Amino acid sequence: MVGIPTALSGKDDKSSSHDEKVHDDLETSALPAGLKENEQSKALDVSLALPGMTGEHADDELDPVEARAVKAKLDWRILPLLFAVYTLQFLDKNIIGASSILGFIPDNHLTGQQFNNLGTFFYLGLLISQIPHAYAFQKLPVAKYLAGMMFLWAFFVGMHCVTKDYGGLIAVRMLLGFCEGCVTPGIMLICSMFYDRTEMGERVGWTFMCNGFASIISGFIAFGAFKTPARTADNGIKVAQWQWFMIIISLLTLIVSIVFILFFPDSPTNAKFLTEREKVVAIKRIKVNQSGVETKQWKMYQFIEAITDPKAYIFMLFVALANFIGGVGVQYSLIIKDFGFDTLQTTLLNIPAGACQVFIVTLSMWFLHKWPNARGWISVYTYIPSIISAGLLLGLPDGVNRIGLLVSFYGLQLGCTPAVVLSLSWITTTTSGHTKKLTQHAMWLVAYSVGQMVSPQWWKDEYKPRNRVPWAIIFTSYCCQVLLILLLRWYLNRRNHQRDAAQAAATTEEEKEKFSEYGWLEIPSENGAPTRVRVEKRFLDLTDNENLNFRYVL
Repeated sequence: MVGIPTALSGKDDKSSSHDEKVHDDLETSALPAGLKENEQSKALDVSLALPGMTGEHADDELDPVEARAVKAKLDWRILPLLFAVYTLQFLDKNIIGASSILGFIPDNHLTGQQFNNLGTFFYLGLLISQIPHAYAFQKLPVAKYLAGMMFLWAFFVGMHCVTKDYGGLIAVRMLLGFCEGCVTPGIMLICSMFYDRTEMGERVGWTFMCNGFASIISGFIAFGAFKTPARTADNGIKVAQWQWFMIIISLLTLIVSIVFILFFPDSPTNAKFLTEREKVVAIKRIKVNQSGVETKQWKMYQFIEAITDPKAYIFMLFVALANFIGGVGVQYSLIIKDFGFDTLQTTLLNIPAGACQVFIVTLSMWFLHKWPNARGWISVYTYIPSIISAGLLLGLPDGVNRIGLLVSFYGLQLGCTPAVVLSLSWITTTTSGHTKKLTQHAMWLVAYSVGQMVSPQWWKDEYKPRNRVPWAIIFTSYCCQVLLILLLRWYLNRRNHQRDAAQAAATTEEEKEKFSEYGWLEIPSENGAPTRVRVEKRFLDLTDNENLNFRYVL
């Protein structure tokens, strides 16, 4: 067992200065010398630095009014910045999609295949970034690291404007993808620190709903950029329409990165806007997650467990197939224009697609709030409109009214997105152990990147204007995704039933102890003899396989 400081043993030491000032982490002067030197404290959850986190708390119920007040305080400080970050991330990674009708392709002398490749190389950079980001999140302050990456990707967005050839654009796109690869795992990690399982699903959903808002904002910015004078070889205008679009997005990203580093907390234990009592309440609120906040030690056994976990590969296959629609994010302006609309109309016609995403994600999060253990069923039902729409885009005859094609295109936005959003919180809430959680987030993002990398490649010029081959691939992938969701739900439900049966069959105290929500820590005493202290298992950084009290959400 791992030792913890005596001051954190749960004894009544209110007169000590420790309870007057909570330490930001366990590496403080309160640690015994031997423990501090070998850094065993890094194996413990940082929440144990707060007073009252050891001992049993069966009767320690939080005041509902106080808990709601803390949740509201967290929401008002955390969510606006998360919304801003994810809106900008979606704008940044899809800048070439919006710029494609503003002169980006001819100004950079790109072929159709080269333009598709730029979408692929972005996600190659994102894929490469996942293990480095996971390791950095384990070792570094989460919010500070995210802000630093935002600053860099603001720079690389601006670099699009001065890059003059295909090779330079490939390099910029890969570097941009590498920097932006931290956003999704970072947001999942942050939400797991501050919110319980149901709240996490809702807030991750609200955050990813910003994809829809980003599409709306992108449409208006592109419309404004189109209204600027167009650059030609004869008129001497130095800034092209697509460059204005990218400059605006770059500056917005830079501003948000500065605000983020100044005001966003790395964890509840060092949130300056919370009082000491509110920090304790924030930690106790997420007890139902059956996992702690974070540890600062990379644990190889958890990494191995993560990459040998069957559910991780179901999630990976699902999200890879779900992102077969990712090429639409690069091609959407060209798709709408091929329906028969001019450039000015096209800049605005993607706005309803964003509104559809906002609507369906909002509706799905409402369902999740009503039925918090129904992620699988909610995901399956949301595929109905998108499967119908993909079928229409595939099967409608040539010469059909362009409005019918446009409405079917909008219908695609009503499915798949909620399932992907729910899978983000689902993999977080079905995984325990900080290193294991970070690794499986990275695995999810690797699969996401693979899907996004290949998806631009089937939008070839020979398939235009109806693009039946891409629509056939998307239709088939939707059907496969539904089957994978049902398989995942069956697997997790089976694991829960196995644990319930084993717990019911436990007869001895030793067997029953395995299913308890409490474990033991050994504290080094002054005479060298260890003292055992009762502590919640979620603070021991156990994996979901180790903690038999853990149950998987469905």
